[in-house]
Amino acid sequence: MKTSSFLTLATVSVIFLVLLSCDVDAKKKDKNLKVTVADDVSPPAPAKKTKKAAAAKETPAPPAKSAPSKHKDDDNSIDDVDEDRIDEILRDASKNLVIFLYDGKVPCPTCTEALSEVEEIDDDIEATGYVQVVKTNDRSVARELGINVFPSLVYYRRKNPILYDGDFKDSENLLRWLRAHEEVATWDLTDDTFESRTDSHSPDEGSIDWFVMFYDADEGNSNAFVPLWETVAHKLRGLVNVGKIEISVNDDVTERFHIEERECPVFLLFHRGKMYRYKESAKDVRSLTNFALHKYKEQRGHRVPEPPTAIEQVYEFAKEKIMDVMDDNQTLSVLGVGGLIVIVAVTLIIKAYRIRAENKNKVA
Repeated sequence: MKTSSFLTLATVSVIFLVLLSCDVDAKKKDKNLKVTVADDVSPPAPAKKTKKAAAAKETPAPPAKSAPSKHKDDDNSIDDVDEDRIDEILRDASKNLVIFLYDGKVPCPTCTEALSEVEEIDDDIEATGYVQVVKTNDRSVARELGINVFPSLVYYRRKNPILYDGDFKDSENLLRWLRAHEEVATWDLTDDTFESRTDSHSPDEGSIDWFVMFYDADEGNSNAFVPLWETVAHKLRGLVNVGKIEISVNDDVTERFHIEERECPVFLLFHRGKMYRYKESAKDVRSLTNFALHKYKEQRGHRVPEPPTAIEQVYEFAKEKIMDVMDDNQTLSVLGVGGLIVIVAVTLIIKAYRIRAENKNKVA
């Protein structure tokens, strides 16, 4: 009985030890499984940094090379001026002046681009020592120069303006234009020089034609054509001579060609003793240039009036002097009127005698 009980107890103990051993093995396997899964899902350990890698991370990479900028920085911009400052610069006869005109009232992207091109060559222009470059959005300056399209550029050479008629896409082209237009191409004509210079009445065979603008410097709309007219002169250089005459101070030529102040500016082409009047409404560089070169042929020319004779010139001179005296001293008015009547009578008699002589020669 005791033996049987002892065997039973030993058997149970063995079974218990076996079960306990199995449980421990199972726990170990379960623990190993958890560690393996954790290793699979956890992020990899960071790689050990080397000195070179650390230095590369701390030192910023150099910026990628870009195409060299064509334009200057904004802080290198051209002086922005108003009408008073422009007048002050122009009073200095030793300076030429380049004026860039832009629109300051409405957004103008093309003005910004064009200004960049001008700034690109600003230093080259002013390096000459006698040319100054400015910019302005003063509308009164634009009106005075006849400009209503922006951007625009005007170049004053010894107070003689010329309007740039190209684009602003290439600063080098603009610089070449400025250098090619430093000389004034328009002739300033007067009562004393008109006929001797143009020989409009009886030109020599093969002489170059003349294209002349009659304008009033005291009238804004008329005077605004001066820069454009200088551009025309450069376009026709070597092909047609271009001149201008101010009607308010040159009465003889104005009366000779029957120029009315309200019509100014008036453009007359003189070709082989005949004159052709430009009548188109468009008064731009291309239209005026084409007229001078070939469009005038579509009109019927008129004979150029004879220039005043020496006697008539003396008469005009005396008349002006007498009128000046009469304006200065009213006590000489009667004497002045009497002297004027005598001069007119003598002039008419001489002219009648000359006409009679010419008629006799024709009959003979």
